[in-house]
Amino acid sequence: MKGGAAGILVLLLGASASSAGPDPEQIDEAVQRGVRWLLREQKANGAFGTNAGQTALGLMALRHSGVRAEDKACVKAARYLARVLPDGTSYGAALGIIALIEQRKRKYKPEIDKLVKQLAGGQCRNGQWTYAYRATAKKSAGDNSNTQLVILALAGARLHGYDVPDEVFAKCGAFFRKSQNEDGGFGYSDKQRAKSYGSMTAGGAMALVLCAAFEQKKNIRDPSLRELPEVKRALRWLGQGFDPAKNKDAARAFGKKKGKRGDNFWKHYWLWSLERAGEASGAKLIGGHDWYAAGAAHLLANQRDGGEWRDPEAKLLGTCFALLFLKRS
Repeated sequence: MKGGAAGILVLLLGASASSAGPDPEQIDEAVQRGVRWLLREQKANGAFGTNAGQTALGLMALRHSGVRAEDKACVKAARYLARVLPDGTSYGAALGIIALIEQRKRKYKPEIDKLVKQLAGGQCRNGQWTYAYRATAKKSAGDNSNTQLVILALAGARLHGYDVPDEVFAKCGAFFRKSQNEDGGFGYSDKQRAKSYGSMTAGGAMALVLCAAFEQKKNIRDPSLRELPEVKRALRWLGQGFDPAKNKDAARAFGKKKGKRGDNFWKHYWLWSLERAGEASGAKLIGGHDWYAAGAAHLLANQRDGGEWRDPEAKLLGTCFALLFLKRS
């Protein structure tokens, strides 16, 4: 059964610029319910889910939701990550970098530094990353799902003083500018699911801003970054037929080969991607919609009685993505 907070459904469902924003108290209540559910999911060894990436996502969700670094759950999750990373995956390394920086960046500096160097050195020849970063430097191309998370992690590391070469951002930025579809959106990769869809376009918009900031030696909040033509095109695509409940055009991009899937495919991942695009670009409105208000309203209306979010993702992933969106991670 779905939770009761339907009154805040003014957020990502398509709320216009004139719509009232979400009630902060309802947001806080939903976040706390989500945190309590997430804490019950942690294993005795500190892990969440089945791998390092999921544990890092869980730790990120807890820290952004206000759980203190010294809390037992956060300490155990960070120790688990320090034990199992690097695991050879871009997802694990990227999310691990972000989680450990937010947990105790000084304590885990050696682990973070190692992950940053490995990811920076594992970039594909075209500027992307793929799943197994230890082999990516030998590959010509990767995918935009791994790439958007890696560039987020490396940008965060750079801002916290870690050494990430300029050329990493230059190559990635050049790739996104070159590969942007004519409609302004982005797909999964040039060769697979290349048609534009929501989560990849939002991730592309974020990556364009982050890479341009380092390429142009500008502050990440410089207003000129959101005026870049390629960023505006991506945001314009996101604003057309905007609906927080749908990962726009995912079904069209995946096609018949991947089975029958609707546009709610990876819905909560799409919402987190949207949040990162909105925050990176500084856009308060997308397509005339208050993207945060609309998205938060949708999440509040669909929180389960136990505090979790689910469908189509598994509960752990759906809940982490929802918390990160609500707390504007």
